[in-house]
Amino acid sequence: MQHSKSSFLTASLALLVLLTLVVAQHYMQDSVTAANNSRMVPHFEVDPFWPQPLPNKWILGSAIGVATDVRDHVYIVHRTDEANFGRTEIGIDNGISDCCTPAPPILEFAPDGSLVNAWGGPGEGYTWPATNHGIEITPNGNVWIGGNGSGDSHIVVFTRDGQFVREIGLPGEDVDSNSTLHFNQVAEISIDAVANEAYIADGYGNKRVAVLNVATGAFKRYWGGLW
Repeated sequence: MQHSKSSFLTASLALLVLLTLVVAQHYMQDSVTAANNSRMVPHFEVDPFWPQPLPNKWILGSAIGVATDVRDHVYIVHRTDEANFGRTEIGIDNGISDCCTPAPPILEFAPDGSLVNAWGGPGEGYTWPATNHGIEITPNGNVWIGGNGSGDSHIVVFTRDGQFVREIGLPGEDVDSNSTLHFNQVAEISIDAVANEAYIADGYGNKRVAVLNVATGAFKRYWGGLW
């Protein structure tokens, strides 16, 4: 009698363990299915062939800003001054070899990494930043560029083809966290398309956030600052 009771308990325990495993497996399958049907954390993989080789024996300096537009075109702003290259890297400019020379400061790439356009640098009617820093694209395709070099207290705006649109802020001004007329060494720019506002990380000098009207460049408000 006691042996039968022990066998019954053993069988019951084995059945309970089996049922527990079945339920746990079903739960795990449901969890995996739910996870697969929901938004997952992005996975990134380096593409060593992006971008495609540049023409004209161009090379990149320090890439200091990346942005995309509504067409998924990628814009890069990089620094082209000689300090960003070894002397032999820009041998054409230094007259010592057949390669290479800095690409223009603004490069536009298609999603496949092919170069679409290249432009930028000093020109008539505006002050190009002494040290490029940050780039952003508005919904209409305009390109906003900041700078964090000496005298960079302004933002320059161009069309996607490099035509000058406007200069926001007075260049060459000193630190003033309460100024509505200029910035000081802008670090980054972010566009809120819904509100039609540009948020300016202003910056290395003024240490505040300034908000502008995207369409006109008009100053709207700010917070933070040194005082």
